Order: sequence, then structure tokens, then C-alpha cells
Amino acid sequence: MLSVQTVFGFVLLALGGAIGWYGVRPLVVVPKLLRATVCDVGDIPADDAFVVCRGTVSETGESVQAPFTGSRCFGFEFEVTERQPFGIGIPWFQAHVDDGVAVRPFTLDDPTGSLTVVPSTKRFGLDTDSTVITASANESPPDRIQRFVDVRDTIEPVSSWIRLVPGLGRRRYVERRIDPGEEYLIAGPTERQQGETVLTGNLVITDRSPRQFAVTRLWKAAFPVLIALIFVIAGIGGIVI
Repeated sequence: MLSVQTVFGFVLLALGGAIGWYGVRPLVVVPKLLRATVCDVGDIPADDAFVVCRGTVSETGESVQAPFTGSRCFGFEFEVTERQPFGIGIPWFQAHVDDGVAVRPFTLDDPTGSLTVVPSTKRFGLDTDSTVITASANESPPDRIQRFVDVRDTIEPVSSWIRLVPGLGRRRYVERRIDPGEEYLIAGPTERQQGETVLTGNLVITDRSPRQFAVTRLWKAAFPVLIALIFVIAGIGGIVI
């Protein structure tokens, strides 16, 4: 019969594996992107292939309105976090409150041509600079954000006990966008749709260089991977000892 210590060790191993996968999953595309050559939009191959290109988003097609700034864009990603007292090894950390995405097809242009980009909403994420708006636990966010919060059932008011602790309850409203007229590096698979080559699916969309993109993702992955290693080591110790 397994001891409590052994069972706890297996639980830690499972948690470590889950956290580790969460940390390394965004890194899967990094080697492929770094090996690829950034090509002109007009040189995108017609057959299915992983490509990396750079261009400017043109002001065509249907746009959406970003939730926190009201900017018209072709895609956005938002998240709301709240400063709370406990995290995995980190006191006073930013706890997840809500997140979401919206995206529309858009056109990427450069001097060599145009390319239709159709990101998938299921695996959509932006590696771009963020617009961050903060509000303390005892103050209301700007009117636009307050209206957005009022219609989101997933965003609850700051708990009354958190309001009593100085420094806790501060919320961050983070927004990342695909803005018309801005230049982006986009990487992903091509596909033929209605006789046209489009860039679609699980795309990397960033305003950074490939190397800067890789460094940013590695940095973001460092903490969950470290926590995963700690859990795995502790789990092995619980099983072996």
C-alpha cells in the first residue's frame, strides 16, 4: 500500500508536469520561427508551408473596437488581473480575473504585394506591446472600462476584505491590439482558400524582431518552468525517500 508521502509525491509530479507544459507550450514555435527567413509578402509560396513575413496592416475590411481604449483594430486580446496576497511562491501577486479575444481577417501589405491574414480565434494571442490601465481597489476605472466590466458576468467587484488591506485589490486592465497602419511580423501556415493564398490558423503576430520575440517568450516561460522543476524535484523526493 502506498504511503501518504508517496501519493503526495505523485501529486506534485503531476502538478509539476502540468505547470511545465503550460510554460513550455508557447516555446514550441520559437525554433521554427528562428530558423525561417523573413520573406516579402509577394514571395509567399502558394503551397501549404510555414512562413514568416513582415508588412503593414491596411485599413480594409471589418474592424472591431478594443474594450479598454476604444481603438478600432483588426484584433485584440485583453486580460484583467487583481493584486492578491497569495500565489505560487509569490506574495502580492496578480491573480487572473478575466480575459478574452476578438479578431477579424485583415490584409498585410508591403511594396511587393498584399496577403490576406485570417487568425484563428481558438489559438489567438498577440506578442505586442500592451496598453495597461490600473485602478486601485477603492476607485472606479475609467468610464469605458466600467461599462465593459458592467456587462461581463465574469468580473466580480473587489472583495470587501481585500479592500481593507492597503495595496491589495489593485486591478490591471491590459489590452493588446492589431492596429491598422502599423507594421507586424507574422508567422504561421499558409493555405489556399477560394483560389487565394492566405496566412491562417495558429499565428504568431508580433511587433518585435524574431530574436526579440524569442527572448520575450523565453522570459515569460522562465517562472512557470522553474516552479515546475521545484514541484517535480519535491515529488521525486517524496516518492524516493
